Amino acid sequence: MARRLRTPPRMMTPRTLLQTAYLTLLLTAAGCAPRPRPSAIVDRSQDDRIRREVEARLVNEPSVDASRIRVVVNGGEVQLQGAVRGLGALQCAMTNAQLVRGVRLVIDLLVLERGPTTVQCLAPRPVQPATTGR
Repeated sequence: MARRLRTPPRMMTPRTLLQTAYLTLLLTAAGCAPRPRPSAIVDRSQDDRIRREVEARLVNEPSVDASRIRVVVNGGEVQLQGAVRGLGALQCAMTNAQLVRGVRLVIDLLVLERGPTTVQCLAPRPVQPATTGR
């Protein structure tokens, strides 16, 4: 019976090792690359109306100094920027903004200054859906 000689394992040359490392890095980076997201369609046609209505609500609210609040609307998202005196005024401003038709989100960027924690807010409370006993 003929004896078969084993060939020693092939050693990788520095060039082959570098090529393998480069290929591994390239494939890893390609697989981990962020996929482009489809751009969301944002309806900005109502932004001016929403801004005017929020500003009007704030002006008519005696517990909020509307001259210290800037209203920015982008695609139904309302940003309230500026300052208010007390937590009560902050909550009142947020509630007034949330009650305007077309508002999807209210972002509070208001600076809270020392003031009353509760105020008499003219804005009605958001209506909670009725629950059935089923």
